[in-house]
Amino acid sequence: MFNKQTINVAVKPELATPFPNIPEKWKDPITGIYVPKFVGPNLEWRGKLLKKARNDPILQRDLIAASKESMLFWINTFAFTYHQHDINEDGHTSTCLRPHWPFITWDVQDDTFLEIKNAVETGYDLGIRKSRQMGASWMCITAFHWFWLFVNESKLLEMSRVREYVDQPGNMKSLFQKHDYINRFLPEWMRPPTCMPGEKGRTRMHMHNSCNNSTIDGESTTQHAGSGDTRKAILLDEFSKVENASAMRSATADVAPCRIVNSTPAGAGTEYSRWMRSGKIKVIVLPFWEHPEKGRGRYINEVKKGKYEIRSPWYDREDERRTSKQMAQEVLMQDIQSGDVFFDIDLLDNHKALFGKKPQHSFNIGIKKTIFDEQIAAHIKSRDQEAYYLKREKVNPLRIWVKLFNKRPDQTKSYVFGIDLSKGQGASNSVISIRCRETNDKIAEWADANVPPYEIARTVVALALWCGGKPPRKLPFIKWEMNGPGWDFGRMIVQRYHYPYYFRQTSEGTVRDKQTKKYGWHSGRESKKLLLDQYHRLLATGKFINHSIEALDEAIFYIYFPDGSIGPASLTEENKGAKKTHGDRVIADALCAEDCIVKPSEKTLIYSADSVGQRKINYLAKKKRAKSQQTSWKRPFNFIGMN
Repeated sequence: MFNKQTINVAVKPELATPFPNIPEKWKDPITGIYVPKFVGPNLEWRGKLLKKARNDPILQRDLIAASKESMLFWINTFAFTYHQHDINEDGHTSTCLRPHWPFITWDVQDDTFLEIKNAVETGYDLGIRKSRQMGASWMCITAFHWFWLFVNESKLLEMSRVREYVDQPGNMKSLFQKHDYINRFLPEWMRPPTCMPGEKGRTRMHMHNSCNNSTIDGESTTQHAGSGDTRKAILLDEFSKVENASAMRSATADVAPCRIVNSTPAGAGTEYSRWMRSGKIKVIVLPFWEHPEKGRGRYINEVKKGKYEIRSPWYDREDERRTSKQMAQEVLMQDIQSGDVFFDIDLLDNHKALFGKKPQHSFNIGIKKTIFDEQIAAHIKSRDQEAYYLKREKVNPLRIWVKLFNKRPDQTKSYVFGIDLSKGQGASNSVISIRCRETNDKIAEWADANVPPYEIARTVVALALWCGGKPPRKLPFIKWEMNGPGWDFGRMIVQRYHYPYYFRQTSEGTVRDKQTKKYGWHSGRESKKLLLDQYHRLLATGKFINHSIEALDEAIFYIYFPDGSIGPASLTEENKGAKKTHGDRVIADALCAEDCIVKPSEKTLIYSADSVGQRKINYLAKKKRAKSQQTSWKRPFNFIGMN
């Protein structure tokens, strides 16, 4: 399921008019020089300027000085770009008859160039999220070329996913071919000596400016790319399609203070997507509707009440001939929709808008340290309210969305715990979701990434005693994922603490579901899909109300992995072992949302020898033995056994 919407917001977007608004002449704000912005007049002006400067060293120095002062002046006066497609007013795309065009910047490109310049000079990471054919790669290359030409000692590094995309003669997709193209159109008095292909300063994936000792090197992206190097800035081109991107992101962190990360989205599971959404990088967005040809005639369309999209004649044509996934990835810059998402994005957004809210309370909870593991079973049996602590501290992993009575949930209701465990080493959260069976509301959630499974077993007991429930059980039913860390947790809960109400596997292929002795929910490809399908259905039908905004946001990033399994997009690059030790809110929610039959196993109930419960068990066992003895004569006699 993929969302074709360009914008999915409750506020109607505003678009500047008229568009495209290209002035006949543009005044450079730094030099004050007027530059024609239409192609014909711009080419004519360039020709006259170059002819005038050909034999005028003073004018040459002035133009070099102006170019050094203003990147935008230099681009609009001297740079060229390779143009392959034209788009007419009806939005029809055709092959361009004249590929060599002067680089005349658009408004959105002006802002991007200045941001790249500032990032390199100041030293911060900059991400570019763009639609196809917005000129982003050309902008990055052209900006780096300007530093190479005019800023002394600029040591720059450009990287793409394979060597052929870094430097391959005749391939205009490769980065260094763009540099050669820019140098080709520069006047000789501006172009550094021996920097053209085959010359001393231009070798494979290397370009040197002997006038100011600036260098641009290239490298293909590997997990150790750039390690041990020192650079002014790095360009990471098409980063969403890079293998080992997480390791490469880490390896380049110490190489340069500025990394320019340029790409179209390629799914929510990429390191590019995580980086762009991390809040640790400044992001520039280049949408199709800011392209002067693709965005010509752009308009706002209300998809349904409160939701809008931006379209244009070009977009309408592309929408007819491309798939939803292609539109999401190549045109709309949507990393979530361009991946194979599992949940309906609109459904999750609507659910979050209707029910998502901040918790009313937050606490830290646990079994008191004076209580040893050997004593916990007795405290469970007596429903001891003095066995746990509940208090507010600096870190409060328990969040509650309902009104409390005497600091506890409503004791006229019954509750279910869904539990998904991590290794507790900070990589992912262990999560306990709590649902009220009568209202189907998620009333509370406990999440922490640094608590090991055996400690979480004590936390679950504390939560169970605190949560309670209506008589006669006065304890919630718990269901946890057994895979990975769940094995140790289950052993503690069942065999050591003797917790009485827990999920057991049912036998398959029988007329009636029959509980087996296997405790906990065992995750497999099919069982996980069935569980998540049911959770999806319960959200859609309103039979599970999830108030946790974080949990619903995590569900947005659930995707199909290449092997057909399902999980968080953040685990795309992880191995199977890492996926098994990952905990998250979605599985915990799905486990507690499933309406289990709460039927305790009497073998797990702990009674004292003189209690009513134990006397009843003894009486029923004695009665069963007596009945067996009374009917033994009805059994058929085995004559064969006498021989």
